[in-house]
Amino acid sequence: MNPVLDALAPMTLIPMLFSQAAFNQALQWQAEQVDALGKFLASMTGWEGLGDGKVNRQPRDADVYVGKSISHTKTLTDLHTVFFGFLSLDFNPLHFNTALAQRTRFGGRIGHGFHTASMFSGVLAELTPWCVYLRQEMDFTAPVRPGDVITATGIIETIDPKGVIEVSLACTNQKKEIVVRGKAVVKKLKEIYQPATTTA
Repeated sequence: MNPVLDALAPMTLIPMLFSQAAFNQALQWQAEQVDALGKFLASMTGWEGLGDGKVNRQPRDADVYVGKSISHTKTLTDLHTVFFGFLSLDFNPLHFNTALAQRTRFGGRIGHGFHTASMFSGVLAELTPWCVYLRQEMDFTAPVRPGDVITATGIIETIDPKGVIEVSLACTNQKKEIVVRGKAVVKKLKEIYQPATTTA
């Protein structure tokens, strides 16, 4: 058989298509894609209605406050793992080769840690709109398997007078286990939050 097909064969989803759980998972994944498309279109066009009002074009200081929290949920699939591999150039066999991964402590393939943690970026974009990343701390505490439903949550902990914001972050799976946790530091864009006044 073709070497490429040999490599992809262990990842085939065909047997899964006949299970009720896989069907339910596919429906959830489809709904997630529709929500993501709405947010993308809202960001591109500026029409907030496309993103369920979650794209804030004119943020105010009052929109970003200590205790504010936002969560995003996503089902991580084999296809996502393939795409992230090409995006990151991380082709560690632990993510792609079932036979080799089964010989490890994980007992099978796992997702990229940074793929899971990348959900923090989307949470921060909504939680702290029009802010820029300064720093990120992360601990990877448990593996993520294909088909896991991951919820990323961010909570604003502090805001200083210069607009520097600390956010606690955590990703949990469908069993409520924390798989990644950390803290981000972002800063408000002063030209957005405090627009320069124009003189006539």
